[in-house]
Amino acid sequence: MEDRTLEALGLHQAPREHPLTYPGAWPAESGLLHQRRLLRLRPAADRRLAKWLVEPPPGGFRSEPGLDEPVRLNYALMRANETLVGERFPVLAVGSNACPAQLCHKMEGEGASATIPMVKAEVTGIDVGVSAYISPLGYISSSPIHVPGLRRELFVTWLDAHQLEIVDTSEGIFDPAGEYDRVLLPGGDFPVRLPSGEVLGGVYVYVHRYGVVSGSETPPRRHLGERQLLTDLLGESRQLREWFGDTAEEFSARARGNAELCEKGTRLLADEGRVTRSGLEGYVTETPATTVYDDLHPHGPLPEGSYRTGRTPDGFDQRGAGVVRMSVRLAQRLGNPEHVVVQNRQVPQARHERLGALANVVAAPDLDEECEVVQVDNSLRVGTGLEPGEAVTLRPARLLGRRRRWQDLVFGPANYVTCRVQDGDRASAEQEVCLLDEMTLELLGIASGDDVVIEGFPGDDGTVPALQLKAIRTGEEVTARRKQLHGGNMTSRYPSSIDALGVYPDLPWVFLDRRLWSGLGLNGQWLGTVRIRCSRSYQLKKELREMVFLLGLAFIGVVTVLNSVALRALSLAVVVLLVGFVVNVRMRSRLMQRARPVGRKRRRRRTGRV
Repeated sequence: MEDRTLEALGLHQAPREHPLTYPGAWPAESGLLHQRRLLRLRPAADRRLAKWLVEPPPGGFRSEPGLDEPVRLNYALMRANETLVGERFPVLAVGSNACPAQLCHKMEGEGASATIPMVKAEVTGIDVGVSAYISPLGYISSSPIHVPGLRRELFVTWLDAHQLEIVDTSEGIFDPAGEYDRVLLPGGDFPVRLPSGEVLGGVYVYVHRYGVVSGSETPPRRHLGERQLLTDLLGESRQLREWFGDTAEEFSARARGNAELCEKGTRLLADEGRVTRSGLEGYVTETPATTVYDDLHPHGPLPEGSYRTGRTPDGFDQRGAGVVRMSVRLAQRLGNPEHVVVQNRQVPQARHERLGALANVVAAPDLDEECEVVQVDNSLRVGTGLEPGEAVTLRPARLLGRRRRWQDLVFGPANYVTCRVQDGDRASAEQEVCLLDEMTLELLGIASGDDVVIEGFPGDDGTVPALQLKAIRTGEEVTARRKQLHGGNMTSRYPSSIDALGVYPDLPWVFLDRRLWSGLGLNGQWLGTVRIRCSRSYQLKKELREMVFLLGLAFIGVVTVLNSVALRALSLAVVVLLVGFVVNVRMRSRLMQRARPVGRKRRRRRTGRV
């Protein structure tokens, strides 16, 4: 295995320890900085960064020793117990923050993780200038400058919240007398194209507050390396030579640790008319933005008939089913459907055109009418392998039969679990049952042997087929045997969601005989998903069967004690109502999986129409 340590790659010197090496050695390619190694990172065409492939370190990641095959970046970060890509902040590096050793120096000095994805990207409109500030660290740092139309390669680092705070502090953005402001450059003004083809919707960058050093001919000056920069500046200013010496080595040595001298030198740059604007000052805001990568959707047009995938709000109440929230206008354009099928536009359609997940529709008045973003629940994104920001298609669907709204009023809304379909195990071959694990049964509020309703995949007319089946608890040996067999993409006998869709952990599994696949419209749809709910009519009959004995005793007691026919009838009616109330309470408490506020009135959290 190739040695990917920073020492072996020549990336081990930090400019904070070796000032004249500023901005430090940059990698030759994209990578994941992890355990002082730069693990090779390979793009996935037309996919977000989470789906890229990373080569593991020797011995594998911390919680999966021995892993030596490339894995999806998000999977690698999860195994390493690190923040996932979607919760990180893309920060454009124009100086030493593109040097892995410098990043390690900053993070390890604060006791933080130094696991950071670093992506080499083509950036338009940004070049590397010279900050108008002499640092007590012994060098003059870089600063971005606006050069319209210029294209060059720079690194984008994906920092988690703690890492971003450390870099913010090192750049002085919280200090009124600090050097930099962190700004969010929109993707439309400054395209940042990743090797995967994605153009970032925005990228953060640190803009110097003091401005940048102007050039001798064309302002502002470009930063071509610390030794060359200091040599040129000393040659142009007699006063700088008097204060800082005649050579770059003397300049760095005198500046290092001498804040007073550095401040004099910084003022001299302005006094000699060497300072100009970077052209990025207009993007500075009073409070730095804190939008994570998942919510910075790619810039550029969508394929026809597609929409941008967003995340549903954390406080949103799904009422027991996966939902897609969309604007009222978009819902009207689709014909105001109650249900849609969510399909991943990035998945190759020629191989499995029908892979999708069924969802309830919420028309949300709070969403922008002109916005083409639809908010998709996490379970649906997992089911289809979608990442926030990727393109999704929606197809209206309708359920068979009349919806029994009285059941919703009496027992509450139906509670669904979205499951990944697995080919039936031999233990249940040719049996019209489904196999579910213990946790899924508990989430549905049922026991092994109870009936469930499975909603499948709609046909060309949009009708969703459904089957009522008996749910049997899956034996541990069945699950273990399948885990040993499954793996690979859609061409495999038992494809894996991590290999084919880049999803981990996956949805709960449901084992179905192949004949039932046909009845649910899943023919040829490997890794297909279904929605499962308990059969409430079956549960009602089950509860009533258990109450028959009590009803019989109550009837005998009433007949024995009371002589009046009217009183007997009234008493029996009261008993029946009491039994009905008990049945209702038992079913609601068992079948509804919803949080209940304690100590205050329950607020209606749902926004929009289902």
